[in-house]
Amino acid sequence: MKSHSNKKSKAERARNREIIDQYHKKTTEDALQPLYEHFIEWKNGNLPYYKLTEHIHEFHKLNQKIWSRFNHFSSNDDIFVFQAKKELGLLTEEEKEEFKHWLD
Repeated sequence: MKSHSNKKSKAERARNREIIDQYHKKTTEDALQPLYEHFIEWKNGNLPYYKLTEHIHEFHKLNQKIWSRFNHFSSNDDIFVFQAKKELGLLTEEEKEEFKHWLD
């Protein structure tokens, strides 16, 4: 991430895309987990169907925001890649040192 120019190599762009794809998966799965738990509650008879449909609708709205955020990503977006690496625990020691002011 040391290079701050807008030009990235094909390999850097591919690696950034891979990181963002992992982050997208994690973000979506984190959002799905509560919905999954609501389905279990419903299946066990502890949640009425109409409450489940409300939760499905809430997830759908959230998923649209997630989709929009990740589908407008550019492999040159260093801040978004940094955030993804941070959330996934992929920051190198060099990056942690370089960007420690953002991590505190």
